[in-house]
Amino acid sequence: MSHLLRLLRPQTRLSSTLRPLPGPPRLPASEQAEFERLQRLAASALTNPNLAAALAEASGDASVAEGVDMTSVEASNAAKQQQENEDSGGIFRGAKPEFEGDTNPKTGEVGGPKNEPLRWGGNSDWSFNGRATDF
Repeated sequence: MSHLLRLLRPQTRLSSTLRPLPGPPRLPASEQAEFERLQRLAASALTNPNLAAALAEASGDASVAEGVDMTSVEASNAAKQQQENEDSGGIFRGAKPEFEGDTNPKTGEVGGPKNEPLRWGGNSDWSFNGRATDF
């Protein structure tokens, strides 16, 4: 019996069948620096609505920024967009609240949702920003 138990002992593998998978080739130092610069530029473009100025700053070329002629309407839209980006950090946060303050002016509810969950009728889902909450 002990002979059988010796034969049925689990064996430990010293090697693994899992080999490291090939990754992308390493970039040369100059190309890696260019890649990181472009990544920073893309990240700053999310928070900076004046993309031409960001491009001119990154490339060191003032002619790009000079070629942009903004009207007063475009300037006010850019300022409004910049304010929205500063509030949200450049990230989409969903639908804007329908009212300010803590009390819903339509229903008088205090501390309730800022947006109407049954916007598309009483027979629809209770949803906020596309996520159903009536499960």
